Amino acid sequence: MRLPACCRCPVDRLAHRQSGVALITVLLIVFLASMTAISLATVQQIAIRRSTVLQHQQQARLYTLGIEQWAGLVLMRDRQDNQIDHPGEVWANLPATLPVDEGVLSGKIRDLQGCFNLNNLWRPPQDTGNPENPASNLPSAPERPVPAIPSSPAAGKAGLDKAQLQFLQRLLTRLELKPELAQAMADWIDPDPDALFPDGAEDSDYTVLNPPYLAANQPFSHVSELRLVKGVDREIYDKLAPLVCALPPGVALNVNTAPALILAALDDQLELADLERSLEERPAEGYENVDEWMNAVKITLDAPTKALLSVDSQYFLLQAEARVGDGRAMLYSMIFRDENGVRVLRRSFGHQD
Repeated sequence: MRLPACCRCPVDRLAHRQSGVALITVLLIVFLASMTAISLATVQQIAIRRSTVLQHQQQARLYTLGIEQWAGLVLMRDRQDNQIDHPGEVWANLPATLPVDEGVLSGKIRDLQGCFNLNNLWRPPQDTGNPENPASNLPSAPERPVPAIPSSPAAGKAGLDKAQLQFLQRLLTRLELKPELAQAMADWIDPDPDALFPDGAEDSDYTVLNPPYLAANQPFSHVSELRLVKGVDREIYDKLAPLVCALPPGVALNVNTAPALILAALDDQLELADLERSLEERPAEGYENVDEWMNAVKITLDAPTKALLSVDSQYFLLQAEARVGDGRAMLYSMIFRDENGVRVLRRSFGHQD
């Protein structure tokens, strides 16, 4: 016969309560173990994902370096085939994409001598072989010297190149920008502390800014330096940057690859529409020399200006991109080419600026 609850032994009631607590404890332990296992599995998945992305990123980076070597071979073979550079050549028409395992590659080569060279605003001394010459400020590849600055009739006594200054002023005018900016750009690279009158800018104009800084007083090392020049804001920079470059002083403008807007700034008498038409009618193999181009556009230039024109190029910019799985890499390389070979002067991953 079962006794009523009130008559049960206190020991039985205690045992019943302890079994309930033990069950709750077991359930709590199982819950905590499950949460720990889920957390560890999540951390493991994140680690695997991170490792995969890093592997793809590194693989994409290596692919861009492979594109750089390939571009060097293309440019070298082009130099061996001919001495004229124009938009119809192989280097200027690389395949849009190159498929690879788990990804895709792309590369584009731009002729840097198809734009206005900001460093031509100031003529360096004739003795350009001096390694301490600030004109040789472009970084070189390891254990390879920076190429010597080409000499030209325009080179001689150091000083402001007024013809190039007027060239830049006309270009700014055609871009609907203030031509006075050219004087501030010239002051940025000239070695003296005196500002050009009336719109130049030297240290006194920059030390009052917040934060203060000094004028470079040496050639532009990169186009992005324009952002520091007095009067150049973001809108002006975005308009001007695609049409200018920062090469050693004395490097010539290639009339075969320069856009009509830049060529039109060579002389006040040139019409943009006529130059655009001349580019459409350009020979398939490009103009063989500067005189042929001048005859085609019916223009006469003075000797110093003509000396800074050419139909061949030595400086190129490679833009390479690689996508592998979840990884992506961008590479910008400045490449120098001459009869001795091809070498990389500057290399940057990510954004060019």
